[in-house]
Amino acid sequence: MVDCLLDIFPVELIHHLLNYFSAHEIFYTFTNVSFYIDNVLLIYSSYRLNFESIKKKEFDLVCQRIIPNQVISLTLCDNENTPGQVELFLSRFQINQFTRLHSLTLIDVAPDFWEPIVTKLVELKNLRSFFCHFSDRADSWSSKIPYDDVHQLDMNLFDSYSPILSQLNRLKLAHGEFFKSVQFPYLLHLIIETCSVDIIKYICRVAPRLKSLDTGFRHEKSSAELVLPFGQLNRLVLRIEG
Repeated sequence: MVDCLLDIFPVELIHHLLNYFSAHEIFYTFTNVSFYIDNVLLIYSSYRLNFESIKKKEFDLVCQRIIPNQVISLTLCDNENTPGQVELFLSRFQINQFTRLHSLTLIDVAPDFWEPIVTKLVELKNLRSFFCHFSDRADSWSSKIPYDDVHQLDMNLFDSYSPILSQLNRLKLAHGEFFKSVQFPYLLHLIIETCSVDIIKYICRVAPRLKSLDTGFRHEKSSAELVLPFGQLNRLVLRIEG
């Protein structure tokens, strides 16, 4: 007699079902259901960790049970809803342990934690999506640091993670100041909060597959004609000041 009806389903079908759940939902819902299901969870290799809006007990549960090389998507967040989360996560794991990671999203990660994260990205050969999002709170962190220090830190970190940019399909960053040393052969979707016209023109030349671009810049010359090579795009969002 079967103790659990899920035990009659093949592993592949259960794995397909798990694709619709986040990691903490999987562990809460399916752990200890049956010996068979526990073994299925052990070999499942497509966990998605989203720590943007998560309770502390759920965060702890995931960190206790997860095996890094089973994770394909990771969202780290350090805003008012999840204070101290990134520091706690980095005390347990290093980013380069997540060798199968396809997608990494950083939300309001303070400058103190940029280096231990982005300097490890070059080891993530499967990474295809890298998003950095900063709110007004993150801007307040930067305002406490002298501009020259922020610029130097940014430049040093870019040297560390720039080799992975050429393998990405999706990218979101605060600016594209250093992009002129990068090729984007596979890039499909790009969001840059602020960028120069020259950088935009460069990206359109070196990203032949680019389909979506969202960026903003300041246009100083009111009488100048703005001509940009957007022939390959299906979607364009431009925020122009000036």
